[in-house]
Amino acid sequence: MIQSLHIEKSAPGQYLARVMNEYSEALSFTASSIAGAIRDTAQMLPKARAFHIWYEHVSIGTTPVLHMQHDPETLASRLKLLHGQFWG
Repeated sequence: MIQSLHIEKSAPGQYLARVMNEYSEALSFTASSIAGAIRDTAQMLPKARAFHIWYEHVSIGTTPVLHMQHDPETLASRLKLLHGQFWG
C-alpha cells in the first residue's frame, strides 16, 4: 500500500501535513512550507517507498521517497503551480 501525504495551508507560513493509510491517519504535524512538509515526511517515514502527494485539492501523483528527500522544493513548486491553475 502506498500512503498519501495531504498538505493543507492552515495559516500564512503554516501547513498541516497528514499521512494517511487508506482511511486512517498515521501521522500529523505542522511545517512552515510545503517543501518542508514533503521533506519532513520523507525523513519521518524513511522505510516508505513512495507517497501520493496532495496539496489542498490537487495531486502530483505517486512520488518516490528518494525524490522527496532530495528535491522537495521542485515538488512543492509543481504542487503550487497546479493548485494555482485550478484555484487561482
